[in-house]
Amino acid sequence: MNSEKIGKFIAELRKEKGLTQLELGNKLYVTDKAVSKWERGLSFPDISLLEKLASELDVTIEEILLGHRKVKEKIDVKEEIEKIEKEIKRKQKNRTKILVITIITIIIILLYTIFRNTYLGFDTVKVKYAHMEEKEISLGIPKLSFMKKYNDRSYSFKNLRSSNVIEKELKDYLKELEYLTCNDTIYYYDKDNDFSIINYSVKNHYLHSTVSYEIVDYDYCNYKKISDIKEKLGVLRSIHYLNDKINLEEDWQFKLQVVFIDGIDVDPFSASLEIKYYEKKANEHKNAKIIELEKSEGSFELIDDMLIYTRNNIIYQKEDLKIPEVSIFKIKTITKGEKSNLVLVDNYLSKYYDEEIILE
Repeated sequence: MNSEKIGKFIAELRKEKGLTQLELGNKLYVTDKAVSKWERGLSFPDISLLEKLASELDVTIEEILLGHRKVKEKIDVKEEIEKIEKEIKRKQKNRTKILVITIITIIIILLYTIFRNTYLGFDTVKVKYAHMEEKEISLGIPKLSFMKKYNDRSYSFKNLRSSNVIEKELKDYLKELEYLTCNDTIYYYDKDNDFSIINYSVKNHYLHSTVSYEIVDYDYCNYKKISDIKEKLGVLRSIHYLNDKINLEEDWQFKLQVVFIDGIDVDPFSASLEIKYYEKKANEHKNAKIIELEKSEGSFELIDDMLIYTRNNIIYQKEDLKIPEVSIFKIKTITKGEKSNLVLVDNYLSKYYDEEIILE
């Protein structure tokens, strides 16, 4: 027996009679809501109401139970009612299941949303690194990250929480590192592990976020400076000479020797300058008077095609020589990849050497 079919049949008969649900209910002393439930197959009239209902609708009880007119065979009313009640209970049970499943789904979504936006901080994790040298480094990773991937200088991790939370945790980690500024960009240097994070990103996906790092050895800004110096000077930590070796056997009277050493220490890039003046009498061999003009220590930087040497400590200075605080050398590239020459822009040594001073 089909409760929906019976409900539709009751609705059709009611409409044929021109009755509303409220009017039919009043005749049967029930509410219009009860009539509505009968017609939608959600409930069935009480057995005591069937005779009165059949009378009001001009049909037999059997016709109501079958859901159509002119029933040719007798049916067991009690059995049919029990079937209808079972069907109604089954539908109610299914609706309850759907409701429970819906509630559980909403709770899971709510809990996941809360978890996605929960700040947990970061863990310091040991990872292998093998770019310039193979070593183990400590890297800050947002908590509960998984599926680590490593490729050359890059690391990536997945996390189920939102990108906004992951980015905050990542920035908290970066705050513990030293900030480097060069190329109009901020980089992050881990002094203890001696590596720099030169790039990072947090990408949001449908169900997870991905955090990625790109790292290099050492202080990245110093590394860039060293690369720039090496490119412009051809070499680093080298000695630039005017008159490398003084040959006393040769016939000369005056010789100026200039020795400039660059890049002994890094950050700042240190340098030293030592200048000597040799005097020798005509035709006199293996004997020359050496006059020390300057011995100084300082630092240098490159600006475009100029090397700027700043004296931080003048160890020795000849009395009649005025030594500037800063000397500028023009970088003259001979062959790319080879050591460049340094040409002194302002010759403060003209009293002893009035020609252009070129350090090879």
